[in-house]
Amino acid sequence: MKKVLALVLVLSLVFIGSAFGADKPAQGITIGVVYKQSGNPYFQAGVAGFQKAADELGFTFMHDGPDDGSSDGQIRIIENYIAQGVDVLCVSANDPASLVDVCNEAREAGIKVVTWDAPVDPEGRDLDVEPASAQVIALTQLDSMVKSVGGEGQIAILSAMATAPNQNLWISFMTDALKSSEEKYAKIDFVGVVYGDDEYTKSFNETQALLEQYPNLKGIIVPTTVGAPAVSKCIMDAKRNVKVTGLTLASDMKEFINKGIADETFLWNPTELGYAASYAAVAFVQGKITGAEGETYEAGELGTLKIEKAADGGTISFLNKLNVFNNDTVDAWINIL
Repeated sequence: MKKVLALVLVLSLVFIGSAFGADKPAQGITIGVVYKQSGNPYFQAGVAGFQKAADELGFTFMHDGPDDGSSDGQIRIIENYIAQGVDVLCVSANDPASLVDVCNEAREAGIKVVTWDAPVDPEGRDLDVEPASAQVIALTQLDSMVKSVGGEGQIAILSAMATAPNQNLWISFMTDALKSSEEKYAKIDFVGVVYGDDEYTKSFNETQALLEQYPNLKGIIVPTTVGAPAVSKCIMDAKRNVKVTGLTLASDMKEFINKGIADETFLWNPTELGYAASYAAVAFVQGKITGAEGETYEAGELGTLKIEKAADGGTISFLNKLNVFNNDTVDAWINIL
């Protein structure tokens, strides 16, 4: 009888252990997450995605970003992760070229490098995970602005850092489109790009300078979540009829959307981006992918994601999800983003 009770107790403990996830598939894997800047709400949402995946898979992760948004700061963080012996780096780069050497130092130590949100140059990474193709993201913003200004007039772009790889790629697609022969862009006068360095005060001041320099300015595209509310507040304070669109958090832009300063803005879900990067990182460590074009990996609730050839010659994986925030949708998103 005692043997039977003991067996029942053992089986019960096994069941309880399984129920509480004692044998999750990624236990023992450590990920070092690096983002562009500490304290940025966008990257805080991204970290929530890493945490969600960690809860599902059982890996552990550390996360950090430089206070000043510098590449030097990111290099120091990566060097620290290498010293700690993480299994994978997940990096959102402030400068695609400056992190190549330190990322290759990590790879030589057997650490995989997955970039997310903003890539390291292809020679310094194993895979890049992005929300959607750069062309789709760029032209979605541009075409929204063209619609908001009625198809004619002066527009500008306020970007983040001048070295930010994703920002520069989006801007290149926008400027190429504006130089094209497409009729919808024929009456748009593009006056140039200014940089707010992902700082609220600098973004506000750069907007103020644009408004002073171009009294007939009709719109500003802001492909940066920190810059968009600063630009919108400056326009509101100046009482100027200048439209804003770009990549924003819904919670930051509700007031300006409701006031008509922005007709619509856009963003993927950074939580989902961190979540997908986590699943890719674990798949690398477990030998399920090598980062080669044509491979696929399972990304939990996001389903199967495919690895494609990137425009820069490396490989990339897209979520291909872009959310629209306008008067009809912004309230549904403000507690999420």
